[in-house]
Amino acid sequence: MGTKTIDGTLEAVWLKRRRANIAIYDRLQFRLADGRGVTVGKSVVGPAVADRLVPGTSGRFYLFTAIDHKGLHGVREAGGGAAFAFPTVNETAMGIVALLNIAWLTASILLADKIPLLPLFLTLLSVPGYFLYRATRTEARRQFEGDADYRAPSAAAGALHA
Repeated sequence: MGTKTIDGTLEAVWLKRRRANIAIYDRLQFRLADGRGVTVGKSVVGPAVADRLVPGTSGRFYLFTAIDHKGLHGVREAGGGAAFAFPTVNETAMGIVALLNIAWLTASILLADKIPLLPLFLTLLSVPGYFLYRATRTEARRQFEGDADYRAPSAAAGALHA
């Protein structure tokens, strides 16, 4: 899990599908100020950021890597506009799965005096999964807010930052 930024211009987007709370792109192609191209593969994006991913947009693009997916969580445009939207579908799903399985385990222990393996296994996966997704979202928010003074780089700059 981690975050990084790309300073440059978005040249092309290949949208795979979009729903109310999420957009999935096959590829995003960027051009850095030094002329190098950077292509970001399959990316998950929140709606506020997806609205700003149009070819020709220049500025800083904020990327994240989570447990099983990667994507963009923010953009600060060279013209001054900004958007943050971290896709929380998997985090929410892990939280719901954890709560349901904890309830199942509790009911099984109280009513049948036994511990079924399936909800135990799912709880052991979903609880850490929830906290890992949450940590990635928190890191992404911190990165974006910590960069509030961003100014577009000069034509000689433009790079990929870890």
